[in-house]
Amino acid sequence: MSLWLQSALEALDEGDYSNLRRLLAVSPLSLPACMLREIEYGETHFQGSSQNSLFPMRFMWLMECNEQRMFGHAPLGRSRYHPEKLLAFWDRAANDEVFRNEMKKQGFRFDLEEKAIEMTAGWIYIGESFANDLIEIERAIGEEMLFPDPDTGERRAVFREQKVKV
Repeated sequence: MSLWLQSALEALDEGDYSNLRRLLAVSPLSLPACMLREIEYGETHFQGSSQNSLFPMRFMWLMECNEQRMFGHAPLGRSRYHPEKLLAFWDRAANDEVFRNEMKKQGFRFDLEEKAIEMTAGWIYIGESFANDLIEIERAIGEEMLFPDPDTGERRAVFREQKVKV
């Protein structure tokens, strides 16, 4: 699966969505629907764009989840952004115009209609179900991801409240 993911990530990095679609047909596992939504966001917004790109958070989670399952590696090495902190930042920016405008002055860009934010690594598709998307990926791999706690550094599960509801 690692070689397939590497090829998929390279296609995403290059904005080569036609190659990515071919790779989807030979995926070693049934991809969660959230990953397809992320691809669709990239296709509709960044195909052929040399200035903007998608940061494929869900693909990074899939790779990190698999690496944690196989080797015990902690997430965030590839995905960079702590999912709970990122979602809290998004929620505040989406609901607080003063905060959002301040963040825009600092160089952040927001797609409020499609629910995405541009970070240093690229555009991150938040979508309608960011927390549940991570849970969906964990289920596909069969492993609960343990992220370093931003305050203590201890590894712990994220979105625990959402997991109780599901």
